[in-house]
Amino acid sequence: MEETVVEVNSNIMMWHIIGIMVLVLIYNLYRYSHEDDICDYSPVETDMSENNQVVETNMEETISTRQLALNTIEHIGSEPKYTEEGRIRFEYQGVVFLMEAIDECMFVNLIWPWCHSFSKFDIDEFARVRQVVNDINARGTASVFYGITDSDNVAVHIKKHFLFVQQIPNIEEYLRSVMDSFFRMVRTMDVEIERIRLKECAQEE
Repeated sequence: MEETVVEVNSNIMMWHIIGIMVLVLIYNLYRYSHEDDICDYSPVETDMSENNQVVETNMEETISTRQLALNTIEHIGSEPKYTEEGRIRFEYQGVVFLMEAIDECMFVNLIWPWCHSFSKFDIDEFARVRQVVNDINARGTASVFYGITDSDNVAVHIKKHFLFVQQIPNIEEYLRSVMDSFFRMVRTMDVEIERIRLKECAQEE
C-alpha cells in the first residue's frame, strides 16, 4: 500500500516537472517566433534620437554672454564697439559706457567711466567726494570709485557686477534699468557734494 502511494506521488511529481518543461519550451518558442517583433521596437530609439536633436537645437540656440551683450546693446539703439582692452564700448543717452563680458561667465561688469571729476589739487573737494562716495557704497548695489589719472584731474567711476543671461525676460529693459540706476547715483552724488559745499560755506559765514 505504501509503495503504491509513493509511486503515485512520484508520478505526480514527474508530471509536474514535465509540465514545467513544456511551459518553458512553449515560452522559448513563442519568444523566438516573435523576436523580429521585439527587434522592431526601434521607434522608441528614433523618438529618443529626435528628442536629442531637440536638445541639441536648444543648445545651439544658446548664445554666448558676449554675443548676448552685443545683441542687447544693439536692440536698445546703441552701436557696440571694442576697445583695445577687449571691452565693449557703447553710448546711451549721451554717456559712454563700458561692458566687460566673458563667454564662460554668466555675469558682466558695466562701467560708467569719468562720471565725475575734480582737480587733484583741490583737497576740500577730494574730502567731499570721498565722504559721498563712502556713503553711496555703504547703501548702494553698485561700486563708486576714483583714481588718479595722467592729467590734473581725479576721475570718478561707477561699476556694477550683475547677472546677464538670455533667460532674463525683456533683457533690454533689464539693461536699461541698470544704466538708469547709474544716472540716479550720479545725480545723488552731485546733489550730496553740493549740499556739503553749501554747508561749509554757511559755517564760514
